[in-house]
Amino acid sequence: MTEVQNLRQRRQALQTELGALREQQERASRANSYALSRQRAGVTDHDESQMKVFADDEAAGEPAITDVRRQIESIDTELARDHGGGRPAEAGRRVMNWLRK
Repeated sequence: MTEVQNLRQRRQALQTELGALREQQERASRANSYALSRQRAGVTDHDESQMKVFADDEAAGEPAITDVRRQIESIDTELARDHGGGRPAEAGRRVMNWLRK
């Protein structure tokens, strides 16, 4: 397998991992939001320590997601720079994200 194929395979694996992490974070966010809304309504069985667990679960996914995104971006950069095989759509997306800031 060539280096380009290895990089693309690694990128695909990271993309799959990113999807799973996003899904996990979304579930944690929904659980935290639901628990908070029930707490505000006064109909919850969760004590402060359980509420902290919900909040921590929601926040825990962000560093992992950021790390995987950085790895994907690094692979894209290497593919574009050294191999001319980068993904033009990804580069365009990064430019648009930068312009929105």
